[in-house]
Amino acid sequence: MTIFDTNIVVDYLRGKQQASEIMTDKHSEIAITVITGYELLKGYRTKKEESAVNELLSRVRIYYMDNKSMRMSGSLYRELKSRGKLKNEADVLIAGIVLANNETLITADNDFSELEDAMGESLILLD
Repeated sequence: MTIFDTNIVVDYLRGKQQASEIMTDKHSEIAITVITGYELLKGYRTKKEESAVNELLSRVRIYYMDNKSMRMSGSLYRELKSRGKLKNEADVLIAGIVLANNETLITADNDFSELEDAMGESLILLD
């Protein structure tokens, strides 16, 4: 299963063609993490955006933080910290959830480039 990062989902909700093609044409089921769900819910500004977010959340698969993903996220954080490469903690949590579930993350967020070594083939970083 492919998990979509927040930036891809936001672009999809805004009707951007590349995001729409990535999310609908190539994947039968849309999946996100609970972190992306939270970011979507805190970020809408209008009733129309609220409605679009709620509609999307009603039909996507959501991956939650569990013991395994919590431990994976903690390990990733410590690794980044030891290299002086601390990033947005939401990204570290998303990466941990993806890795713990042996899934793949599609993102256009260049902050994930610091996690390329740790995520390997579980990360698809778009231009």
